[in-house]
Amino acid sequence: MRYFAWLGVLNVLLTACSAAQPAAPTAPAPEVRGVASSPISQADTTSLVAFVVNQNSDDVVAIDLDARVVIGRAPTGRNPHEIVGSPDGARLFTSDQQGNTISVFDAATLQLVGRWAGGAAPHGVEMTADGRYLLVTNEPRAEVLVLDAATGEIVGRLAAALGAHVIHRSADGARAYVTNTSGSLTVLDLVGMSTMKTIDMGSGAEGLGVSPDDRWVYVANRGADDVWIVDTERLEVVDRIAVHHEPIRIVFSPDSTIAYVSQIAGDRILAIDTASRAIVGSYTAGNGPIGMAVSRDGRYLYAANIFSGDLSVINTVTGATEAQLPAGDGPDGMVLLKRPN
Repeated sequence: MRYFAWLGVLNVLLTACSAAQPAAPTAPAPEVRGVASSPISQADTTSLVAFVVNQNSDDVVAIDLDARVVIGRAPTGRNPHEIVGSPDGARLFTSDQQGNTISVFDAATLQLVGRWAGGAAPHGVEMTADGRYLLVTNEPRAEVLVLDAATGEIVGRLAAALGAHVIHRSADGARAYVTNTSGSLTVLDLVGMSTMKTIDMGSGAEGLGVSPDDRWVYVANRGADDVWIVDTERLEVVDRIAVHHEPIRIVFSPDSTIAYVSQIAGDRILAIDTASRAIVGSYTAGNGPIGMAVSRDGRYLYAANIFSGDLSVINTVTGATEAQLPAGDGPDGMVLLKRPN
């Protein structure tokens, strides 16, 4: 087993995818550059590290987003797709799809501290708000496993649908949402640990974003080239928006005003205004952007490009792609964590 060695920056790191009928789709707008949500007035300037899993090289890479350099790398299980951090930022969990495992790392050192059974083809990973449970989607079994986050023991199973893929929870911790590539969205009650509802989506429902204000769930239908919007209070589809070819992931700006949609079949990331539901921006990433994350002040959008093997650093205010940082072979899921002071 390979072990990863931090570069000289380590000392800094250690110290310092059935409802009411949706409306007709809205056609994409021409490219508009330099459109962003309003930056948070009191920006959190704490330095961040991006942890990105690489599907083909079977590893996780750590990238210092201030210095814009790789500061570490560690082996995962076979074919990692997604990654999540514990609420306290101490642990990282990767879903190793072809290995059927979950790899557990110390976030400060990237030392492997555990490898657990992840069921059948584990893909999406999420944590409950209290950090007690890890939620893992199993695509062929149409379910979500509930693992004890301390031991890895499977303590529950929640029904989803075939192709259970991406999972994200609400900001208040009460619910989780699961895209099923068979064409639906499953809503989970995380208080009662039960399945609430499954809502029909478009073809190849895959990408999923939950707005930070918990009002909306956006679903990217990869096979239909559109995004469907779910009202979280009514749990109904209220709109759909035509987007680029093969939309695959969605993230929101911190203030919930913008939804970013990545495109695996190209190099585009679209920005959707959540008030008007219009496409108000288009940014250029690398080849095949999938996983994304947004800085806490909303100024930077980061995209993992699976085909070009790098991480795009996009300034959402100017519209410029400021850097393409080497990540590995097949970068996919990503999480941002604060760098300790």
